[in-house]
Amino acid sequence: MTRHPKKKEHEKKSGPHDPNVKDVPTPDSSTNQTDAIKTKNPLGKLFWIRVALGVLAGIIAAQIGNSVDVESRPFVGLGIMIFLFIVSYGIAKAMRIPLPPSDKKKLIMTGIGSYFFMFIFSWILVNTLMHPSAIDLNPVR
Repeated sequence: MTRHPKKKEHEKKSGPHDPNVKDVPTPDSSTNQTDAIKTKNPLGKLFWIRVALGVLAGIIAAQIGNSVDVESRPFVGLGIMIFLFIVSYGIAKAMRIPLPPSDKKKLIMTGIGSYFFMFIFSWILVNTLMHPSAIDLNPVR
């Protein structure tokens, strides 16, 4: 068991009832908060841009895939998805999000899963709505 030396009177932390202590945040913590807000807000915008572009890519892939041969539809859809993701990376670079060099991968990885799943969801949904007779989707009477 180790004993720690007692603190001197002037080194003790002030308690909650100390009249000299005010509820004012230190300047370091507020600076860190504003830096975090500036960094997270553009990444949030990038996330939602990618979600919207994923939906758009799925709709375009379903529309264009309808006029293409059946065997090449998956390749056309995949090409559209990759093309619009590259466009979203260009948008991210144009936003000039302030990131340290160690976090540059965030421009690529932010929203990539949501982009992919929204693409697949909207592609299947639009394709299903375009061809209701293929799955016997009859209106309810």
